[in-house]
Amino acid sequence: MLKINKTLTTLEGFEVNNVLAYLDIYILADNWVNIRYYKSEADYAAGKSPLNVELPSRVSTDLTAEEFWGSSLGNTIHSKCKAVIEEATGENTVEILS
Repeated sequence: MLKINKTLTTLEGFEVNNVLAYLDIYILADNWVNIRYYKSEADYAAGKSPLNVELPSRVSTDLTAEEFWGSSLGNTIHSKCKAVIEEATGENTVEILS
């Protein structure tokens, strides 16, 4: 899970703070992550619809063999997603929670 420490505006015009990004990780022949954004952990747990924000919803992780077989695959994937999201939100606006 990632936390975006910036006020975002949904496509419907609502402002939200401290948005959480949940990663659905796929490791197949290609590897990628689908990202869904929520106002809170409670909204995610309740099965509410994700926020409709203009942030990346799919990230190609382009894992190397060393990254895949290394001891920190989860950290590597979170870091790659963090970097792509920060291209849209600005430097040091995304925090890795888990």
